[in-house]
Amino acid sequence: MNNRNYDSYCGLYCGACDILTAYKTGHKTRFSYFWSGTLLKRFLRAQGVDFQDDESLELKCNGCKSDSLFINCKTCEIRKCAVGKKVDHCTDCTEYPCSTLVGRKKIEGLLPHIKSTHSNLDAIKSKGVDWWLSEQEKQWQCPECRTSFGWYTTTCGTCGKDLRKSTFTFTFLQSALLKLGLRLASLKKS
Repeated sequence: MNNRNYDSYCGLYCGACDILTAYKTGHKTRFSYFWSGTLLKRFLRAQGVDFQDDESLELKCNGCKSDSLFINCKTCEIRKCAVGKKVDHCTDCTEYPCSTLVGRKKIEGLLPHIKSTHSNLDAIKSKGVDWWLSEQEKQWQCPECRTSFGWYTTTCGTCGKDLRKSTFTFTFLQSALLKLGLRLASLKKS
């Protein structure tokens, strides 16, 4: 497996992304279901993003640094900035930590996987990306059968092991608050 695409500019480990995991394995979590259909369209409109057709909204991704990206990743401001500045990670930028990266803190309560970006970037900078990728791969594998799983996976899709102690929670309340935020943002754009 080439896990190089699982390295991101902002410090997220794409190998544990629920969208990427759903695409690779077919196992969807509450989080990957959240980003489908009407809600995704509402989010993109609120962001001012044009999308051509429903095919561009599919839950397909091979990682942040690949050519096959989920539309939210394709339109990510942090990714666009890093690509434009030709940096491998945000910590390589002279403006780190910038307002765009720091601004993501606002949604950490709703999307707790984002909290790991700063410590991940520190680990990449101090120990190297290959060491970090290796550690992340171990962290996001089922302890029973070694199957990779996503940030919000509750049960291993292969062996059925309960993974809730190893993952983040995406509750109904988080989902409802995100939906409300997206609805309000789309109303502001109208």
